[in-house]
Amino acid sequence: MNTFHRWAIALLITPIASVQAQGLMTRNEASLSRFAPLPVVGEGALPKAGQSHWGLTLDLTNEFYVEVLADETAQLDGETLATTLRWRHGLSERWAVGIDLPLVDSGRGFLDRWIEDWHEWFGLPNAGREQFPQDQYRFALTQNGATVFERDRGTTDLGDVNLRGSYALNPQRRVHAQLSLPTGRATALTGGTWGFAGWLEEDRRFGSAGRWGGFYSLGATVQQRRGPLADLQAPYSAFASAGLDWNLWRSLSVLGQIYGHTALYRDVASEIGDPGLQLALGARWALSPQWSADLAFQEDLIVNASPDFSLHLGIRFRPR
Repeated sequence: MNTFHRWAIALLITPIASVQAQGLMTRNEASLSRFAPLPVVGEGALPKAGQSHWGLTLDLTNEFYVEVLADETAQLDGETLATTLRWRHGLSERWAVGIDLPLVDSGRGFLDRWIEDWHEWFGLPNAGREQFPQDQYRFALTQNGATVFERDRGTTDLGDVNLRGSYALNPQRRVHAQLSLPTGRATALTGGTWGFAGWLEEDRRFGSAGRWGGFYSLGATVQQRRGPLADLQAPYSAFASAGLDWNLWRSLSVLGQIYGHTALYRDVASEIGDPGLQLALGARWALSPQWSADLAFQEDLIVNASPDFSLHLGIRFRPR
C-alpha cells in the first residue's frame, strides 16, 4: 500500500471522537491592539509528557476607519499579514510550556477593492472607503489640533514573543499564564511592550457520538504602556471567549467563535476607545489523526475597535 492510499484511508476512517474540542487560533488583529498581550485561547488538551504540539497561523487583516470629531481625528487604513509559529510541550501529565514567534508584515495591501465590491454586492455600509485612495497605509491620530501619532509606511518586523505556562486542573479544565516580551516596536505598531495574561479555560464534547464541541475562556491582561500612544493605552484589560464546533462529516467540522475584551484605549473620543468584540466563522479539515487545517474569516461585531475583516489560516500538528 503506497503513501497516498494510507492517507486516503486515514481521512475516511478518522473517528468522530478523535476530533478534539479546540477553538480557532484567532484574536483581535488590530494594529493598535498589538501592545496588549491578548492570547490565543481554546487550544484544547495539553500535550502529553514529552510530546510537542505545533501550530502555524497566518492572519491577513484589512483595517479601515476614519472619524473626524470636533477635537479628535482618527484614521486607520492598511493591511497586515501576521505569521506566527506556535510550540507547546508537555513537561508532565499536568504541566506544559510554550512559545509563540510572530512575524508582522504591514503595508498598503490589496484587499480594498474586493471588500468594497463585497459591501456593494450585499448592500452593506462601506464606511466611506470610496472617499479615500485604495490600498494605502496610513495610521494617524490627532487631538486638539496636535498630532499624537502618525505613520504612513508599513514594515516587516518581529512582533512580541509570547512565553506560556499551562496547568491542567482536570482533563477538560486548564489555567494558563503568558508573558509577552517587548521584541516588537511600538513606533511600528508591532508590539514592543512587556505584558502578562492569565486565564481559565474549559472545553467539552457533547451530543450524539460527540459531534459537538465547545469551549470558554475568561481572563485578564496587564501591559506596559509605551510609545507615542502610551498616555492613551489602558494598563490592563479583561477578556472572554467562547466557541462551538460541529463535526459535519468524518474529517470536516465547522466552527464559530466570539472573542471580546474591554477597551484598550482611554481618554479618546473616537471609537478606538470602545471594547472589542470579534466573530470568527470557519471550517476545519482533519488531514490525518495528527494534522489539521483551519480556514476562517473574522468580522468586528463592535465596529472600529477591531479590524473590519481578517482571513485566518491555521495548521496544527498534535501527536496522538
